[in-house]
Amino acid sequence: MSLEALLKIINPCFLTLSERGFIYGPQGRLLLRNLEEYWFMHCVTIPPYNVFPSDTSISDTLQQLQSSSMDKDMPFALSTLAMIKNLTWNESLLNDTSYRVTLHRTAKINVIIDALDSKNLLHNKQRERKVWWRKFAQCPSRFILAEAKRVKSLDVTEIQAQFPFGNITVETITHYPVTRKLYPQNEGSKDNVADVHMIEHVASLDWGCLALLCDSHMSNKSTRAYIHPKLSPYKTTFHIEKQENETASDLEDLSRFVLYLNNMLRTNGIHTILTSTEQVVETCLIPFVVSVNRTSLKNGIVHVENPSIALKEPVQVTDLVEYITTCCS
Repeated sequence: MSLEALLKIINPCFLTLSERGFIYGPQGRLLLRNLEEYWFMHCVTIPPYNVFPSDTSISDTLQQLQSSSMDKDMPFALSTLAMIKNLTWNESLLNDTSYRVTLHRTAKINVIIDALDSKNLLHNKQRERKVWWRKFAQCPSRFILAEAKRVKSLDVTEIQAQFPFGNITVETITHYPVTRKLYPQNEGSKDNVADVHMIEHVASLDWGCLALLCDSHMSNKSTRAYIHPKLSPYKTTFHIEKQENETASDLEDLSRFVLYLNNMLRTNGIHTILTSTEQVVETCLIPFVVSVNRTSLKNGIVHVENPSIALKEPVQVTDLVEYITTCCS
């Protein structure tokens, strides 16, 4: 299957490609936001070293940190989220298509580290970043570390997602052995930066979204597409199980119950969508469907179905938030 053919299968509510580049629909914008949030958590919040957000050049930020003595504890890192113009990123993939991607959103980390520790960090980052992409995939082995190559005298490794139509590069990892030029040049700083290296890893959030959507539609598990619950735009929807002799009053009570559950989940930061159409579950790649019936009103037990594994579990209403949160972690 070609990339163009696969893009016709992917719902335009998620993502399309055109001569203008990446075009996101309503669900696609939420997917992009979720991917960015988990990247930020993993690469900015969780690391054992300090990570400083940066909107300026690396050199300017380093000077700011140096002036306040915040660069003394190594390693430390800078993070940058930006739209960049890079015509060579996945250029070979687009050669035989009508698409032309000039801009894409990137998430970048620059780790400043002692030269003696740089190689060890480089190898750790290569493994760590590959595993990070794999945990979101329906086919984890699809994401690989490509063979390292030399680009402008630098060692560069790419993380790629393998498909029949070609490989999509989602991230690059680069080792910079010389960082002296990044620091202000004065007598006091020349010797201090002589043995400092930099490890940079740049993830393309746009190409990452495309790779994960392609992966979800090319899974051999079933004919349906599935995406990791962490990234799915909506985590949950609801279904009212109608029983015999159902009265209008019963349905009204169940509708109010669904609204209560919906508000409870949303208040706890869980994205939900209210719909009466089963097609929406498949279109929006919703991982969990909460079913309620008249018995649920009596015993407080609902049933949570995961369409990807055809599993339906009873869950106490008081445990519903924790259950969905755990399944999405």
